[in-house]
Amino acid sequence: LCGFLLQPTGLLLRELKKFGMDIHVFGNIAAVGDEVIHVAGSAAEKFYGVACWASWYDEGEGVAFMRKVTLQYAPGTEKPYRGKYYSGLWTYTTVLKEGLLRAGRDIDGERLVTALESIKDFDMKGLSGPVNFSSSNHKGLNSVKVFKADPSSGKFVPVTGWKISK
Repeated sequence: LCGFLLQPTGLLLRELKKFGMDIHVFGNIAAVGDEVIHVAGSAAEKFYGVACWASWYDEGEGVAFMRKVTLQYAPGTEKPYRGKYYSGLWTYTTVLKEGLLRAGRDIDGERLVTALESIKDFDMKGLSGPVNFSSSNHKGLNSVKVFKADPSSGKFVPVTGWKISK
C-alpha cells in the first residue's frame, strides 16, 4: 500500500478480512500510522510497514528525549501515541539543529549547507537510523525499520533494526 490516507488503509484491511482474504499486507511510511490499527482492529494482524522514523512509544534515548521535552512544554497532552510524522518532524529538526551548531554564529545559507554536508553517521539515538549527508547526497536518511501491527496493543512493533539502503 502506498498513500497518505490512513483511514482507507484500515478500511481495506477490514474488507480483506470480511471477504476471507487471510494475506499479509505491506505498507509504506504513509500507511504506517497507529490510526490504521484503530480503524482496522484485529484485521490489522497481518499488516506490516516500513518507516524511516521511530514511533512515539519506541525505545531509545532520542525518543525518550522527544517525549520528555514535548510533555514539558505541553503538559496535559499525554496520550499513548502521536503520529509517526511527529517523530519525523522531530528527527528533521534534530538534524537541522546539528547543522546550525556546526555552521557557527556567522551563519548564512552556504555555511549551513556546508555544515549539513559534513554530517556523517550522525547517531539519532533511536529516532531514526544514522544520518549522512555529502556534497552529492542531500537525502540524509537512507534507512528504515519494518514494523508489524499489534492490534492488542494498538501499536506498531519493530520487527527489524534500522536497515540501511545501499
